[in-house]
Amino acid sequence: MIVPTLARMIVREHLYKPITGRVLCLGRQTIGITYEQFVELLKQENYLVSNDVLDSTKSEHDNQTRVGKKNSDFISDKVFFDLLGIKQVRSMDVSTYEKADIIHDLNKPIPKNLEGQFDFIIDGGTFDHLFDLRTAFENVVKMLKVGGKVFQWNAASNFAGDTYLSFGPDFFYDYYVLNKFADCKVYLAEVDVRGGQKEQWDIYEFVGTKYRYFYSKRVVMVIVLAEKGPSSTYSRMPVQLQYRDAHLKQEYEDNQKIISLSARRSYRGSARTKIKALANKIRNRIVREIGYLGTSEEKVIQGYRYVGKI
Repeated sequence: MIVPTLARMIVREHLYKPITGRVLCLGRQTIGITYEQFVELLKQENYLVSNDVLDSTKSEHDNQTRVGKKNSDFISDKVFFDLLGIKQVRSMDVSTYEKADIIHDLNKPIPKNLEGQFDFIIDGGTFDHLFDLRTAFENVVKMLKVGGKVFQWNAASNFAGDTYLSFGPDFFYDYYVLNKFADCKVYLAEVDVRGGQKEQWDIYEFVGTKYRYFYSKRVVMVIVLAEKGPSSTYSRMPVQLQYRDAHLKQEYEDNQKIISLSARRSYRGSARTKIKALANKIRNRIVREIGYLGTSEEKVIQGYRYVGKI
């Protein structure tokens, strides 16, 4: 499900490096936003849409997805991508219940005819419902063209009973780094309501080194943007940071240097959250000095940088 925060992230990526060619959604995406809200969001991000496009997409709502049918003011996935100038969009699902274009179980290897076919893949909470993640990762990388990107968001904590799995940010980061992706940005998002359509999310960037526990009583999701490079592979299986030998540590560091060369900037929070980000930075510095303040949730979140609300 693409809620306003995720829509804004997609728009920003589109502005940085236009999403062209073929897009694949893993699961038919509900767009949790009204037409008026999305048009206003585009204005806020300085994304220009012609009047012809606006006029032709105004009245089309989501009558295909399970959640969309319950929210008559949600725009359709077609309208969402049309407003961004993206015309070639397909969807993949394990069953026909939301009329996906491609029926395939991502726990199983994709057929050859899907390899190298897509420029942008959206995983809108599919990986956390899968069992064979190694095959799922390999499928995504194989389906991407060189230079293609995958944008993912999945459960991190407080999703028991809804998803099979909850992930740490290093799970995705380590896989894409070890497999020599040209770029990989990973974030944690905190929100008070699962789904969180009507509110901005608190976003933390994962730095990838010297990280510790991320405690939160709130709903937490992991968000990933990774770009496939000319030397990217799919078969390497990562080893978590604290268990790597010297050789593997060096390999990770070498691959991280590749990512550091990317010109893609990290997501930034809205202007009104800059003060909070500064206060958070000062507070963390104080906590580092004295070690502990109050409850366990007030410990320094080592390895994460508070971005702000998006």
